[in-house]
Amino acid sequence: MDALKSSGTASVLIPVYNGGEKLADVVRRLAPLGLPVWVSDDGSTDGSADLALAAGARVVRADRRGGKGSAIRRGLRALMKADHHEWVVFMDGDGQHLPEEVPGFLSAMENSVDLLVGTRMHEAHKFPAYRLVPNRLGSEILRWMSGHPVPDTQCGFRAIRCSFLRGMELESDGFEVETEMLLKALRMGARWRAVPVSAVYDGQGTHYRPVHDTFRICMCALRHVR
Repeated sequence: MDALKSSGTASVLIPVYNGGEKLADVVRRLAPLGLPVWVSDDGSTDGSADLALAAGARVVRADRRGGKGSAIRRGLRALMKADHHEWVVFMDGDGQHLPEEVPGFLSAMENSVDLLVGTRMHEAHKFPAYRLVPNRLGSEILRWMSGHPVPDTQCGFRAIRCSFLRGMELESDGFEVETEMLLKALRMGARWRAVPVSAVYDGQGTHYRPVHDTFRICMCALRHVR
């Protein structure tokens, strides 16, 4: 499939908290793909929502910070009400996910898959240790619980068919939303494929708290695995 010819089948959703100019740059770099880009602003205090709007995104705003999961849930409600595309591509707005790699997801959108999960494990040497260890732990726990060897369960760069998103009620407020989404899609019978993406750690900073958020991810897995 020609990636650009498939651009009418997908929308992009970017949850963000204080993304600033990095977010605006991501939105601008997505423009050549011709995809509707939605930004769900999680109560940013740095003008992220206005920067995203000026860069060409459709923006959903929250008055106060609620967490990544809260932003994704809010953004999905607005996106799926307004757009009627077959897929949603999820990516972060801090520069860790490269817009130039979205065509890799578009090219993989075919009848044999419903869920595309980015994997950075071929570049594991680029991970900070405090991110790599909990990532591998979480992936192993999910493999053990679900029987699915998803290589990079904490990668937020992914795509899911809207038919599956409409069938799941997401509950998570924080980073554990990605684990919840993954487990619920697999439980619904989603056929998945890993898509290699770059591991980019270039001074972006992070809102991820290794101990606290890894604990929440593990508890989420226990709640939602069957």
